[in-house]
Amino acid sequence: MRDELIERAQKLAAAGYSPIPVQGNNMPTEPKRPAISWRVFQQRIASEREIERSFGEEVTALGIVCGRVSGLLVIDFDDLLRYQQFCRRLPHYSATYTVKTKRGFHLYFRTNVKVASHQFDGGDIKAERSYVIAPPSRIGKFVYRCVNDVAERDLSKADVDALLKYFHVNAGCHRISGKRIREGGDLDLKGLYGRLAPRMGRNNALYRVSCLARDAGMEKAAAEREFVGLHVGAAASDGHRAETPEERCAEAMRTIASAFERGAGMESVSGGVPNSVRERLLAAQKSTVVARLLDCFALAGWEAESFFTLKEAISLGRRFGLSRKSVLQALTGDHSIFNGRHIISRRYVEYLDFGGLKGRKRGRPVELAFQAPSVGRLLSVLNVGRSPSDGMRSDDLRSAKTYRMAVHREYVRRLSPRSSLRALARRLGVNERTIRRYNAALAIELTACVGRLRLTRESVASLPRRGWRNRRNTTRGLWLEAGDGSRAPAWRHIGLRLLKAGDGQARICIRQWSVFSVKGGGRPAVQFEELSLRQFGRLLVLRGEAAGGGGLRQRVGRAVESLRSRAPSLRYEKIRLFFDSVDARIADDKVAETISGYLVAREASGEEVRRPARRGIAYRLLKQYGNGNVFLALRNGYKEVKASLGRESLRVVSGDEGGDGLALNLT
Repeated sequence: MRDELIERAQKLAAAGYSPIPVQGNNMPTEPKRPAISWRVFQQRIASEREIERSFGEEVTALGIVCGRVSGLLVIDFDDLLRYQQFCRRLPHYSATYTVKTKRGFHLYFRTNVKVASHQFDGGDIKAERSYVIAPPSRIGKFVYRCVNDVAERDLSKADVDALLKYFHVNAGCHRISGKRIREGGDLDLKGLYGRLAPRMGRNNALYRVSCLARDAGMEKAAAEREFVGLHVGAAASDGHRAETPEERCAEAMRTIASAFERGAGMESVSGGVPNSVRERLLAAQKSTVVARLLDCFALAGWEAESFFTLKEAISLGRRFGLSRKSVLQALTGDHSIFNGRHIISRRYVEYLDFGGLKGRKRGRPVELAFQAPSVGRLLSVLNVGRSPSDGMRSDDLRSAKTYRMAVHREYVRRLSPRSSLRALARRLGVNERTIRRYNAALAIELTACVGRLRLTRESVASLPRRGWRNRRNTTRGLWLEAGDGSRAPAWRHIGLRLLKAGDGQARICIRQWSVFSVKGGGRPAVQFEELSLRQFGRLLVLRGEAAGGGGLRQRVGRAVESLRSRAPSLRYEKIRLFFDSVDARIADDKVAETISGYLVAREASGEEVRRPARRGIAYRLLKQYGNGNVFLALRNGYKEVKASLGRESLRVVSGDEGGDGLALNLT
């Protein structure tokens, strides 16, 4: 796979494209993330030596940097219907190099026109500061492939303007900031209804203009007075059944009511940025600019999916302490993109009837604007779950330090977490020393938790041995405490010496995660917990301090790999199927599909054919390949072996003095 990707990347570089390696299956959580820092390749094309060095063994995908460095503009269709509509309306543009993606299609065009990457309803336009996944990349089980292998169509400035107008002006914009609509001012809603109704239907057009009126602050009764009569008198489209004026009036009232009710209950970022969104941005980007700007939207009460200009965003950011450079980084810089998608989407919106229908000044037909993201979009782009939102004050957004301290403060105040410094530092994208400084500045108390276990013949057997290779004289986070209060490293020979001396008050102590709380919590400086032998043994194994070395996960993994090498058939079990055994082997459940297994057959050439484990598919395969020539492959054998090894890795035995003993089964 690596050689194939390198060969393909070198051909692309020779053709004038700028290729970069992408993680692919090497990082299942973020498969479309670049495997290198690709900022430099937005200005130049990598050499053959750089390509060979950047593509690692585990990289399974490659990308092409769009924009002027490659002379490439790509239209990414995620909606199949929108792609089909584009092919029908603009067939001369759709006849270009096309790649099949998992959700849609990529259309490649060559142009030297500078175009900002942005989104439209149903897809994206990939240009400056963006990249696309190119064939023969593999992500999961899907392989990107070319479905129309023709030369890329060249686009002039007029062609680019025509495409942008098709995607943004003709499509109509469903949300425009209420600041742009003033009564009797910028936007003629009646004129907009007259232009949208023939193109998208009377009812849809009425819903659009009602939403715009709602965003502008118009009352529901005023909207009914403005639009009901207009809707009743509008001409019906061809083929539409005849309706009485009373029916049209009732339909208009229902549509306007629906628009105003949806606006009242719409999920908005003004309700607060979820903590999961803040943590993902801080940890992944090592920067606070995007998270702080989103909190600015929330504090300012900006409604989700409303449009705003760059000038408005800079003005808002300065009000809360963000510099112009920080706002530009969040909207158009490197931090504006996460996993190939814009966090704050950008649109080309149409300013209709600027100054009125009969005014001389109409304004520019298309202008780049940004769209305040909803909570649902943030969760989707960042691939995080829903979570509550900690309240932020305006002073918390003044700098990156104050923002991170505020996030840390609210987290500790809300949960009083029992965690490690490393986990807290990873959450904010900083190091452990910074967390210590934050704790001191915020007066956060740290309660050290220590687990204690009585030293017996059974418990001393779980202590690590100090071999000749181990030169250190300490056991970090683990020590022995004698009856007189003196401490010693928790080596096994020292524990045996204490037992031989008859010290019945000796204890084994192990440091656990600390508890963080705001000042005045009333917690002691050190909190002791009595542990059972089972709990202590589990902590030792997870820390890798038990006899034999290595954590539980690593030891189970080594044992499973050993079993796989000796018995590869444990990965799955093949069961031969016949016509009379399909009902007994495969449940009639369309939801399960391939969860429990899949169907396998072989062609005459020896190539293996796999299909979902469904009854209907099984019968068709038996008819095609013959009775008994189809197998059901159960994929749970390997997982069951691994789970059983995990359960049996710790075997509890009874001790001589009534306690629990611990023994490791893995060798």
